[in-house]
Amino acid sequence: MREPSTLEYILLIFFSLLFAVGGLYVLTQFSRMFKQSIKHELLRKNVVAWLAILCISNAMVPMSGGFFYMLAKWGWLWSVVGQLISVTVTTLLVFNTVRYIAENRRFKQMGFIKHNLLIVITLIVTTIIINIPFAYHLYGSKAPYLKYVILNSVYLAGATGLIYSVISYLDIERKRKFDAKELELSRMRESKAKAELDALHSKVNPHFLYNALNSIADLSMTDGKKARKMTIALADLFRYSINYSQNNFSTVNDEVAMTEVYLQIEKIRFEDQLNYTVNVADDMGHYLVPRFVLQPLVENAVKHGLKVTGEMTEIVLTVKKEGTGMLITIADNGPAFPDELMPGYGVKSVYDKLDLLFPGQYEIHFTNQPVKQVAIHIHKLMKNEPVV
Repeated sequence: MREPSTLEYILLIFFSLLFAVGGLYVLTQFSRMFKQSIKHELLRKNVVAWLAILCISNAMVPMSGGFFYMLAKWGWLWSVVGQLISVTVTTLLVFNTVRYIAENRRFKQMGFIKHNLLIVITLIVTTIIINIPFAYHLYGSKAPYLKYVILNSVYLAGATGLIYSVISYLDIERKRKFDAKELELSRMRESKAKAELDALHSKVNPHFLYNALNSIADLSMTDGKKARKMTIALADLFRYSINYSQNNFSTVNDEVAMTEVYLQIEKIRFEDQLNYTVNVADDMGHYLVPRFVLQPLVENAVKHGLKVTGEMTEIVLTVKKEGTGMLITIADNGPAFPDELMPGYGVKSVYDKLDLLFPGQYEIHFTNQPVKQVAIHIHKLMKNEPVV
């Protein structure tokens, strides 16, 4: 067998180093390479594996007597073609056998160490099974060469298997740390959302409280029964706002009942200047809505209707099913909504609660025609089982 020239040796060593670096890169990027260009997952994995095997096998060329033997016997062209055929056969048979072991759920249940040991053993055995026929075809029955091929196969397959195991372990560790961070962030977001909801639930318009207390003080001098009725209603409203049970949701029936308590307080204050009607479909009372999602909108209608105009204000609250969701409307005969509506704290709190509890599952519309009303469409129905 002809010994390679010094120049050939230098070139082989240079390219072997390049292939070694390339092989390690391909192995570390195995799950990400060609994701955009090759959509078929199995085909993509085989292409990446072919590249990895090509790089690793070529990185061993300076130590491979077999390649020089082919080079002396058949020349560069057929030596390269033979190398490509060997890599392709190895990819189709060795890689896909090992891939089956690596991805099979039953084998994954063996535990990380046993599972990866099985992968390394499978890699070594299948590599030897593939390389022995190639070696016999190349060398005939020359025992020293066959022995070298077996040892080289064990070394190459074992090294590749160990690299795979290390990369798998690093991926598991990275995923575990990522999951831990995601869990921590999820808990932080949950805590933040709970704090925001608690703040939204507990904050009651101070002007309403001030006016209600003044009205109770005046009524206590002229009409004790009304003062008592108003005090009880105000206590019920604040008990609901304190939210002892720490619930973010309330049933439609409870939410409507508390909104009626608010309207009763205002009706005691303004007497015949305020009328209201509540219509709740029989099949909607047990569904869930955010706490205090109706009262701010009703208060807005009272504030911009009765208090601004001083005229008789009619408010109609309706809750009904629409399609697979819920439609809530609050209509009144007060002044029309301006073209550029600037929501105050109460209306903004409604948006905030719906954003937190029904993200992407609701719409709010302010319309003046054919009637002036606020319409809330909640596309996702939640039953009271249990209230959370």
